[in-house]
This record gives sequence, structure tokens and C-alpha cells, in this order.
Amino acid sequence: MPAPSLLLVLLLGVARAQEPAGASPPASPAPVAGYAVGHGDVLKIQVYGEADLSRSVPVDEAGRIDFPFLGPVSVAGQTADQVAATLRARLQQGYLVDPQVTVWVEAYGSQPVQVLGAVGKPGVYYIRGPTTLLELLGQAGGVNRQGVNEVRLTRAGEGAVTVLPFEDLVSRGVGNVALAGGDVIFVPESLVYVSGQVSKPGSVAFREGLTVARAITEAGGAADAANLGRVTLLRGDQRIRVNVRRILKGKDPDVPVLAGDQVVVGESVL
Repeated sequence: MPAPSLLLVLLLGVARAQEPAGASPPASPAPVAGYAVGHGDVLKIQVYGEADLSRSVPVDEAGRIDFPFLGPVSVAGQTADQVAATLRARLQQGYLVDPQVTVWVEAYGSQPVQVLGAVGKPGVYYIRGPTTLLELLGQAGGVNRQGVNEVRLTRAGEGAVTVLPFEDLVSRGVGNVALAGGDVIFVPESLVYVSGQVSKPGSVAFREGLTVARAITEAGGAADAANLGRVTLLRGDQRIRVNVRRILKGKDPDVPVLAGDQVVVGESVL
């Protein structure tokens, strides 16, 4: 690109000289520390005293912005402060004398993280600077503790899924890693369904050690019309007959259940 004419440089210099003594650039939002600019972001750029140069510009797919005089400028991977320094250095090369440039992210769009499953507000969130797994779960409305035993994290560009025990994550911070754009968080619900002749048919939270008899108790216990000798455990295509009456008498061992199982309590014919 050809150098600007001497007249342009002189005019810009005169405009700067006419600014009130001691004036300072207008206040702008504080940049988010550590946020790396990328495709999909929109940058707000202010060049103090140069209204024609102050504007909002999108970051294109190549990670560049298009700026007056300079043309395409690569900004991907830079913080807002680094972008400001890049523009300042380029503008000083024959365009402006001691330009004061401020840059901040006006709209975030380059670092999406999906949050799925048993959270208050599942959806896509755009991280704005260093953000941990627990912080983003909080932004997503928190986790429904009913029936949640683990959190599954798939990192961007990786096929493997990291399974994090929920209690260890919350109580001791095990696996509370910093997130990156493209990560996927899935919070699966681990439930056992109890139906038939119980006081409160529905789901109960699965946990290690849960059995058929305990699941019935957590569903409010057997109803008056229940036949505890005719309980069926449904697991996929399997139908497992369980005599809970004998279990309660200590004649048979209790039967462990798995997440997703269904316990159906039959009705007495009497």
C-alpha cells in the first residue's frame, strides 16, 4: 500500500494539536485478561482523536481484521492489548505520530463451549478469558444433584472422553481444568425408575450400592396393593424376577441395580 501523502500526515497532526491540553482517551471497558482473539469475535477499536479510524471490526475466518490505511491485519491468538500494540506500531509507520489505540472485545464468538445434560441452562457458552470447568458449570445454572455421579469432558480436537467423579470434582477440585474453545461438557443423569405399586412412582438417584429393595423404599415404599413377591427388574432386554418378600425376610440376597434400570412392583390379586 502506498505511503500516505504529506498533506494527510500534516492534517492529522493539526487535528491532534487542536485537542485540549491534558485531554486523555475516553474510558473503555477493561479487557478480559488472557482472552485470545479469534474468528467470530468483534473488536471495538478506538484511536484517540481520530474518529474516522475508531470503529467496530469483525475478525474473519483467517483471523484478520480490515483496518483503514493498513488493510488486513492478523490478530488471531492475540489479546486485546496485543492487538492495540500491533495497530499502534503499524500506524506509526508513516501514518500517525504517537497514536493512542485502545482495543476491547465487543462481541465474543471465537471460543464456544457446549454444556449438555443435567444443568440448569444447557447450551453454548463463549468463554471470556481463563475459565475452569466448575466456573462454566456455574454459569450454566449449576448441576442438578439428583442422579448426577459424573461429568464427562471432551477436549477440543481430541476424541477421548474424560470421566470425572462429580463428588471429587466439587469437593476437592479433581479435574477442574481450564477450558478451551471447542470443549464439550456433558453431565449425564444416573437414575433408576420405580413404577407399579409404590407410594411415589418415578425416578430415584442411582448410586453405588443401590439395590431393588432400597430403590422401592426411596420410592415411598410399597403401596397397600403391592405384591412384593412379584417384582420385576427391567434391564435392557432382560426381565429379572425378584422376590422382595424373601429378601426382607433375609432368605434371599438383595439384588443390585444399575443406572437406567427399571423396577416394577406388581399388584396383589387379593
